Amino acid sequence: MLTFNCSQAACDFFSRTHKGKKITSVEKPAVVETQDPALQSDSDQWLVHAATVQRKHVLLVIHLKTRYCMLFFDMKKADSAAFIHAFASRWEEGVANLAMRCEMLDKLDPEGCKRLLDDSLESYRLVQRTHRSSQTQLNEILRNFKWNAEDFDFVTRPWSAQRYDAGINGTPRSIPGIEGYGFPDKEMLVHFLVTLGGVDASTVKEAREKYLKHVRSLPTP
Repeated sequence: MLTFNCSQAACDFFSRTHKGKKITSVEKPAVVETQDPALQSDSDQWLVHAATVQRKHVLLVIHLKTRYCMLFFDMKKADSAAFIHAFASRWEEGVANLAMRCEMLDKLDPEGCKRLLDDSLESYRLVQRTHRSSQTQLNEILRNFKWNAEDFDFVTRPWSAQRYDAGINGTPRSIPGIEGYGFPDKEMLVHFLVTLGGVDASTVKEAREKYLKHVRSLPTP
């Protein structure tokens, strides 16, 4: 079951007031802030943060284990179901596109991907809980996004969200268990291959090598 740990801002985003009563889909556990190593090694854990940019609601989601991040523009407040549908679709598209560019798409199990996405749509939790190091990275991503949004209307360009995700996840970042810096998109690709494709160590090595080949082939900014 996917767990979406929500910052206070995300908790507020997923809540509404009706006849003076607060209605929310977010659970409140005993511990609302943690840096538990076990949590960030759990591949089902994500952190969600919310903000308003250029008068639009923006949600940021980061995978605790790989630090793979996605941004969602102009989301409807207090509609967790719409968020989950958007999340599942973008997650699948992002990883599939990367796998295709790295010539690893044939290693992904389509049925396994479908099961994961179906499960994420049917069985998930929103929990009021922060994760300090992940939140720090989200804050930095949000700060850069606000600067970028001053000169570009991301909401009206249907392609811009996925392209922005690709830029974020292709940028080296501190990742749990990796010495120095790692690439979130590479780690998410490996995560999909291992979790859904059941690949062996040699295939993981091949994926990492093809990823680096793909990165080297990109034009220099």
